Amino acid sequence: MAKASGLARQPTVVGPRRSMLIKTTITVLLALIVMTGLTILVIWLSMKPKRPVYFIDGGSINNYTLTKDYHLNASYNFVLKTFNPNKKMLILYKKMEIKIMFENVTVASGVIDPWHQHKREKRAFKLDLASRDVVLSRAVSEHLEHAKSLDQVVLEVELKGRIRSKLGVWKSRYYHMKISCEHVVAQFSNSSKGSHGSCSPYF
Repeated sequence: MAKASGLARQPTVVGPRRSMLIKTTITVLLALIVMTGLTILVIWLSMKPKRPVYFIDGGSINNYTLTKDYHLNASYNFVLKTFNPNKKMLILYKKMEIKIMFENVTVASGVIDPWHQHKREKRAFKLDLASRDVVLSRAVSEHLEHAKSLDQVVLEVELKGRIRSKLGVWKSRYYHMKISCEHVVAQFSNSSKGSHGSCSPYF
């Protein structure tokens, strides 16, 4: 019986030089990854980044009226103060949305335009917001009227925005930040005590 004949398929053989080149390439890549990671870690540790500090200081509630059908009108004049505690790092802000809330109900809102904060810089923003015919529930209206009789009300100021850090030519990616100023004790316009409250940033 005739048998098919032909060239036998030879197994692929990797020479010692090619094998050494592959090993060297892998070693170099791993070394670069490790060096890059260490460089980023060194930069991060040298920066020692700290969260910015915020608090409410001063302000008042003016032109307060609450109708019999629970429609609220008022103006809110607060001062938001912020401090960048970092010695080497700038903070870049996109616009920040502001809300003033009473018992989890939004009574006023606004926006702070984009801005940047230099290292160790202190900034103050006047927040002039207003309630315009805001409809409240009966229960919330009664609680607000009771607060008015005491000449002070506990509010919450909330800010949301996107920020990133800058060190020399290096910039981080933008990330979301929420600032919650709880238990802001606000005085009505006939009081000279002013408003105050501490704030906590969340990333």
